[in-house]
Amino acid sequence: MVKNMSLRDLEKPCFLQVLIILTENPGIIYTELKNTVEGADQTIKKAIDQLIKLGLAKEEREEEFPWRRHLYPTEKGKKIGKLLKKIEEILREAENPP
Repeated sequence: MVKNMSLRDLEKPCFLQVLIILTENPGIIYTELKNTVEGADQTIKKAIDQLIKLGLAKEEREEEFPWRRHLYPTEKGKKIGKLLKKIEEILREAENPP
């Protein structure tokens, strides 16, 4: 069972960025994600592990290449990721008024 979570659970470095990327690119391979996210490998790994623990992401390994990890948002992760993306868009609009 996943614990009750709050926004504080997502305050760690790059957690929000990873969740947005998973939402935009479901099934992304871990190595591609590492090349997209700003942060150290260990920080990104911790973010993914925490998102999985919180029930916001999941991983699947290929049968043929079991070291290859595909990462997906869960349904809850998708909802949160979409909201974060919308917040990001609103913040950009505020920076660049018409």
